[in-house]
Amino acid sequence: MNKTVVIVDDDLIVRLVTQRMVHNIDSSINCHQCDNGEVGLSTIENLQNGTDYVVVLLDINMPVLNGWQFLDRLQQMNIVASDKFHLYMITSSTDASDRIKARSYPVIKKLYHKPLSNQDLKEILFSNEMP
Repeated sequence: MNKTVVIVDDDLIVRLVTQRMVHNIDSSINCHQCDNGEVGLSTIENLQNGTDYVVVLLDINMPVLNGWQFLDRLQQMNIVASDKFHLYMITSSTDASDRIKARSYPVIKKLYHKPLSNQDLKEILFSNEMP
């Protein structure tokens, strides 16, 4: 089973840097860049029937469909019911209410603050190794 990372963030620089960091850690990992939650949902829908282990790095504040709306729609679609999807919130927000709200979504494994460090990404990519 291969790994795929879906980076859902409206900031192009964050997406590019994150993808480069992922590839520096493991060049075999597939990356998809999504500039808003709507594109992210579409990408996840396309990946749901595949065999890849999927890590989603989700920003909170985005246009079109923000991170919270993304999570609500994802729950309605019941896409991430399998163990192959692992979602992490990645945010620049320092608002404590965002951390509390993230905990209310069981699908979120952990909330990280931007910018992600190499150690953060290694933890995300390898702490929940593929089954």
